[in-house]
Amino acid sequence: MLRNRLFALLGLLVIASMALAACGAPAATTEEGPAATEAAPEATEAAPAEPKVMVACLAQEPSTLYLYSESALVKTFVLEALYDNTSDARTYDYQGVLYELSTFDDTATKETVEVGVGDVVYDGANDAAVTLEAGMTISLNQAEGDPTEVTIEDGQKYPTIQIVTTFTIAEGATWEDGTPVTTADVQFSYDLGADPDTPSSKYFYETQTQKIEIVDDSTYKYYYMPSYTSGTYFIDGMISPFPAHVYEGMGAAEILADESVNRDPLAYGPFKLTEWVAGDHLTLEKNETYWRAGEGLPKLDTLIYRFIPDTNQLIAQLASGECDFGTQDAAFEGSLPLIRQFEAEGLMIPQVVAGTVFEHLDFNTKPVEGYSGASVSLTSSDGAPLFQTVEFRQAIAYCIDRQAVVDGATNGAAVVQHTYTAADHPLYAGDDNITIYEFNPDKGKELLAGLGWADSDGDGILDNGSDKLSFVHSTRVNPLREKVTQIVQAQLKDNCGIETTIETYGSEYFGDGPDGLVFGRQYDLGEFAWLTGVEPPCTLYISSQVPSADLGWGNSNNVGFENADFDAACNAATQALDEATKAAEHAKAQQIFTEYLPSLPLFARAKILVTRPGVVGVIMDPTANSEFWNVENFDFEN
Repeated sequence: MLRNRLFALLGLLVIASMALAACGAPAATTEEGPAATEAAPEATEAAPAEPKVMVACLAQEPSTLYLYSESALVKTFVLEALYDNTSDARTYDYQGVLYELSTFDDTATKETVEVGVGDVVYDGANDAAVTLEAGMTISLNQAEGDPTEVTIEDGQKYPTIQIVTTFTIAEGATWEDGTPVTTADVQFSYDLGADPDTPSSKYFYETQTQKIEIVDDSTYKYYYMPSYTSGTYFIDGMISPFPAHVYEGMGAAEILADESVNRDPLAYGPFKLTEWVAGDHLTLEKNETYWRAGEGLPKLDTLIYRFIPDTNQLIAQLASGECDFGTQDAAFEGSLPLIRQFEAEGLMIPQVVAGTVFEHLDFNTKPVEGYSGASVSLTSSDGAPLFQTVEFRQAIAYCIDRQAVVDGATNGAAVVQHTYTAADHPLYAGDDNITIYEFNPDKGKELLAGLGWADSDGDGILDNGSDKLSFVHSTRVNPLREKVTQIVQAQLKDNCGIETTIETYGSEYFGDGPDGLVFGRQYDLGEFAWLTGVEPPCTLYISSQVPSADLGWGNSNNVGFENADFDAACNAATQALDEATKAAEHAKAQQIFTEYLPSLPLFARAKILVTRPGVVGVIMDPTANSEFWNVENFDFEN
């Protein structure tokens, strides 16, 4: 029935477009009357090329385009056209864009520096920057060989590593108003991100970075904190410029609230924003000052982002030609059979790749003070908050048939995932080295009974003699997640007698704390997808990333997971300069994560992009979070 309705819609749209073409275009005329059917050869002129206009249809509208605001895929879609990237992540590797990749053989150094009382260094045991004091014992990483543990004494100096990378802005990089992009914009952006009034994580500024040093208008040096090491040293110090000549003199709080920053950012990438019609579309035009314009880029003249939250409507508009491509946020998984039918008709082409985006259920193990939901009120038989109890989280995992979730919500276009890293990732720990929770509702109910929860009154819902085992399962409005929440709700009730209430929200779901739900830690069981990349994202769950007033409300560890062994393994993995250490420490972190299970990975989402025939250059890459990584090369076949 849906297929028939869509073809009917397509037919109506085609008829309407034919009528408009017949009635709306006047016949060509001259001053003397209708043009002759054959023009004299000497009067013939080449017709100007038609502007190339591509329409990208998105399932969501960004709430802001401010660089230092909420992290959202739909915002990335637009910013990659306005700013281009500092670097691209391509198939588990990196490529330089605005900056060339820094290497130890070329533009990076491993220096040995001397530190002592009063110096600030990185403390790997606590994943924090500390000021050295007499009597303090600390392990200092070395430029070569193993870390050295020392006890600090007055008047003594101790050697440790300091990595310094050098980055040079691409020649010709220019803001759309004609002002060159310079290191003044880099310094301004750095200071803006570090400002306490900017609601983003301060880890980069306070823990990882000692300083940046401006060399000249195009080059700066990035100094890691002494003793800090990173396996991705060659990109970590890349800073996105922000236009100092426009906003210098404004405070971070003022910039955060500025309408032009949020709705009309100045571009230096392939396109510039010319129109934003709220609830309908964004229009971007070719940026004449783009630093790669000499290469004939971008290939499009106009890029329009249309917002179509209904997936079926988006597919209909792909079929009719109103959309040239539909982005991955449309949750095409549930419509793959229909899309395949349209593919057979020659109306659209799906790209389906395994991605690094994983859907997950988050347990709020550390609710914000003042929250009174089930993650606070429900307890085990010993009085411990239920959501903080490992056995409860493990029970939920046993009660959910994740393969059935994949089949029901994605038509099988996803892969069950056991940790925050996909099984095909080069740094996956391996099935034998982690805890895997196969579907086993009997095991789940056994664990719950051990916590004091059983069906004492025979109504099918577990209780502890007074309270029902009932909590809120929340998520942001999204067709895929609405299916997932419904399937999970039914499974928890049918398999293990657990009652959930589904609540869906708009953009406020991901708002910064303390007001936002997820990052304000005001939820019970939350569901969303993390957008990761080339490296296994263990840092999402380290203690220093718990969102809070002290650490920063924009931090990622919304589940509130705090485990010293996990922190140590994750930090060692991300800081390792040799591949063997990196692999071993990543495996250890995954083992700890799956044992304690602060978040239950459901599945690695297939990244599905759907284009019209004739659209070229739009490429879905497994490790590029956004399909707009290559936006300057989007084009149509000749």
